[in-house]
Amino acid sequence: MTDNLLLQAILVALVAFFGYMHSYMGSTMWNRPIIVSALTGLVLGDLKTGIMVGATLELVFLGAVPIGASNPPDMTSGSIIGTAFVVLAHEPVAASVALAVPVATLVLLFDNLQMTFVLTWAAHIADKYAAQGDYKKVEWVARIAGIGNKVVLAVIVGVSFYLGIPVIKDVLAVIPDWIITGMDVAAGIIPAIGFAMLARMIVTKEMSAFLLAGFLAAAYLNISVLGVALFGVVIALVVYYGSKNKQANEAEVTVDDNEF
Repeated sequence: MTDNLLLQAILVALVAFFGYMHSYMGSTMWNRPIIVSALTGLVLGDLKTGIMVGATLELVFLGAVPIGASNPPDMTSGSIIGTAFVVLAHEPVAASVALAVPVATLVLLFDNLQMTFVLTWAAHIADKYAAQGDYKKVEWVARIAGIGNKVVLAVIVGVSFYLGIPVIKDVLAVIPDWIITGMDVAAGIIPAIGFAMLARMIVTKEMSAFLLAGFLAAAYLNISVLGVALFGVVIALVVYYGSKNKQANEAEVTVDDNEF
């Protein structure tokens, strides 16, 4: 049993490392819950539950995007641990929310400390090599520090899985039913927060008409979400190429003030 749990912890750590490396490849977004939760379910032998948990947590972390110096909760660790909890403890999918959010917040705190001290120290080393004109060593410092940061976070997730899942299962067994019911209610409310965070960033006066059109199409024309999305792609292409042609025409119109 211990050997099996250790193997699962290693696989979970590898999934976490894969998720964290998305930023190393230019932010591919494969760190999203819908990806890492599915992979976690796959390595734990329950792909279906992993996908279901990923879809649920995707709503929770929908608006979790870094803006400037502000970092959102670490959804990669929260999604992986939340999925593992549901799969191994055979709990409802909604229960993943109660674990994913606090785990994501704690790992974010550790990551911020790591970036404040360890990565800042690496930046000073890179500055020293840059002053010497040794660009190859600057590149290696950036690569080692960047990948090392991901390795540390992946190890934290793997160790948390190895030590935490049995403990969490025992704790859950003594939690009263009314608290579990409250978690289920919260699981239905928290996704609305994710939508609100996303809407706050993207809803503008120019975009509100398109948002209303999509809502009306889904509500009164019985068009599926996929259909609304495809119509949105068509509208986006029309607007994009229309504005592009307008800019090209404006560039061709020149005013000649030279009368001679």
